[in-house]
Amino acid sequence: MRLLRLRLAMTLKNRDKLFTFLNYNSVPWNNNNAEHAIKRFVFLREVIGGSSTAKGIQQYLVLLSISETLRLRNASFLKFLISGATDIDKFLETKTNRPA
Repeated sequence: MRLLRLRLAMTLKNRDKLFTFLNYNSVPWNNNNAEHAIKRFVFLREVIGGSSTAKGIQQYLVLLSISETLRLRNASFLKFLISGATDIDKFLETKTNRPA
């Protein structure tokens, strides 16, 4: 019963945040995007056995962020890398950015 009261109190305290998606069309009602993004990082951790340097993880996360941004915007990560572009928005303005 104590746990139930605690959960109810937390829900009431955060009710404005919990239902943000009702006021904004751009906010998803679920956390699928966040879970999907975490999966790729978990995959890396499994491949390297949990051992890496802080710099290596930071570089991987930057590339992962770029890759996911391009995927969500229906553009090719490989073409972005090959192009030498450093600005995703400018790259997306070109006609050669779409996946094959």
